[in-house]
Amino acid sequence: MPKGIPKGMKLIRVPEDLVTRLNEAANLDGEPFLEYVIEALEQAVRAHQMDRSIKQVVDFYEFMMMQKDAGLMITPSETLNKLIDKLYSSDKEFLQKIWLDAGGWYGKYLLAKVKGGDHVELFGEVLKVTNWDLNDVEFKREGSSISLRCISFTMSIENTFLLMTFVEGVMNTLGYKTTNQECMRGMINMDFEPAKE
Repeated sequence: MPKGIPKGMKLIRVPEDLVTRLNEAANLDGEPFLEYVIEALEQAVRAHQMDRSIKQVVDFYEFMMMQKDAGLMITPSETLNKLIDKLYSSDKEFLQKIWLDAGGWYGKYLLAKVKGGDHVELFGEVLKVTNWDLNDVEFKREGSSISLRCISFTMSIENTFLLMTFVEGVMNTLGYKTTNQECMRGMINMDFEPAKE
């Protein structure tokens, strides 16, 4: 063991620029460097014990903060479903308009909040972790075309239709027009092409 390393400690080789960034982060948090690094490594192990990588945990936290900044809130799906069921039969067009508008607003939020990167891919990740009870979400690219498939084993036809409308609002704002859409209970298939200026 090299001299100067206390018993029970190991020397770890780390890129110099990473050490510099860790030191800056520790200083900003007002923590001693060694304690900061030990805490970071302990949290990485904790994430592993949850069958997640530390990157997945941090990405999810970043996503949740984005949702909070967007003004979104967690609402029990049962509560939302009761409201939708009550309004859908009498005012389907009204619900469709507010879901389309909400999708358009959320698309603008993604464009403003996330500079660079693939906004469609990010939106796909958003769909995977939202309250829509989706079991599968898949965006596929073929040239400039994009297809989306969403599957839920529990979603009502009303919620499926409104989710499709929300997605259309988001994708329109991200610069895509809808060329095909199919909706049945718990299943959405949509195709998009870049909108012409």
